[in-house]
Amino acid sequence: MEAQLSTSQQNTTQEIQVGKAVPVILLLMIFSLVIDNSFKIISPKLVEYFHVSASTVAWQAGLVIGMGAVVYASLSDSISIRSLLIFGILLISAGSFMGYLVHDNYWLVVFARVIQAAGLGATETLYLIFVARYVAPDKQKKYYGFSTSSFQIATVIGTLTGGFITTHLAWQTLFLVPLLSLLVIPFFLKYLPKESGEKKYIDVMGIMLVAAVAVTAMVYLTNFSWLVLIGFILATVVFLLYISKKKNAFITIDFFKNKLFVFTLIAALLIYSTQAAFTLNTFSFLLTDVYQMQLDSVSLMFIPACLAAAIVGSLSGAIASKLDSFKAVIVSMVTIVVTIVLAALFMGASVFLFTGLLILSSCAFAMMYAPLMHTSLEKMPEENKGTAIGFYNLCINIAMSIGFTYSSHFIDGVNLHVFAATVKGHYSEVLLMIACVAIAALAVFVFLIKGQLPNEKSFSA
Repeated sequence: MEAQLSTSQQNTTQEIQVGKAVPVILLLMIFSLVIDNSFKIISPKLVEYFHVSASTVAWQAGLVIGMGAVVYASLSDSISIRSLLIFGILLISAGSFMGYLVHDNYWLVVFARVIQAAGLGATETLYLIFVARYVAPDKQKKYYGFSTSSFQIATVIGTLTGGFITTHLAWQTLFLVPLLSLLVIPFFLKYLPKESGEKKYIDVMGIMLVAAVAVTAMVYLTNFSWLVLIGFILATVVFLLYISKKKNAFITIDFFKNKLFVFTLIAALLIYSTQAAFTLNTFSFLLTDVYQMQLDSVSLMFIPACLAAAIVGSLSGAIASKLDSFKAVIVSMVTIVVTIVLAALFMGASVFLFTGLLILSSCAFAMMYAPLMHTSLEKMPEENKGTAIGFYNLCINIAMSIGFTYSSHFIDGVNLHVFAATVKGHYSEVLLMIACVAIAALAVFVFLIKGQLPNEKSFSA
């Protein structure tokens, strides 16, 4: 993706665009992640309020954010980033206002969250595309690190917001907070370029097929229906046939012939599902059930973890320059596996131990983001990297939704007969199951990805 500017124009204007536009987009991205994380941490409250299971509540986690990553990445070639971000803000506000009005009906709340999430999906992907389009190549990795740090900062603010509003106010008040995003629109109009580039073909059918694959996967993991599984297989086959035959599909079959890209997506799908399963879902349930903590106290535990992870994320490029990308990801994944296993083995120990484990796992996920994305793009042609980033973000967001779903199923009734049938033993078993998924991600990365790397390039900042 290249800006429609001459080289001389780029040299004189892009510094201004980057210097003023990046902070504004980052602000909206942080705010969007705050909104999403606020709703994620209040899952125990929603279980109580609507009298539904934890796996049912997993629906509100927002699979649509992942779909938005692909849709907005595709649209950004023909519609300006500024227009797409403003449209996203309008969707966020519309969904939030609706959610507040219909908060007594769970499925209407889910529908409102879908509308809200369709807007939230714009921010992170469009930020990465803006960086790829306007920031000099030698500085891009630093800005990708800012994205990781922003995620961690947003997690702190989001968990605090969700925890304190739910504990001290009505939970539906959370739907009013996103309306503040409307205040950012004037800054977008002032600082973001209009990008009056040529209009390009928008592959609506391809996007709809990707949506069908993602939704059927999510539905199957919610109720494990054989009929839905058949639908998922059919949707996947039709999608692969479509992109094989359609020359101007938004993503071509060549993406899936790139083994490094595919294997990295599989590893990302597995490992990021454990982030949602462990830190964003099971963690809040076990603290409320085992330690009898209120959600406002739970949210406080995320502060040191997310602040530490924000620092690690901003330094991920420098850290990975000491290790190559492959080794940086390996260290991160091993750390994640160890933390989850330790949490399972020491269930019921001091809550300060769990604070330390949360810090460790959060830092590991932060350190992994940039090197793992860099690995996925190692063999990707330059002209396809924008779409690849969108698809990579879709994979991560699907992973988050899947992680919420399977961990919620484990919370609702897994029984491995490894530990005693107590609340502590139950959550230990849940964590061991999540650890198995993390081990599978590590195995994919070690045995399938290393052989596909062209060389052991360092990921320097």
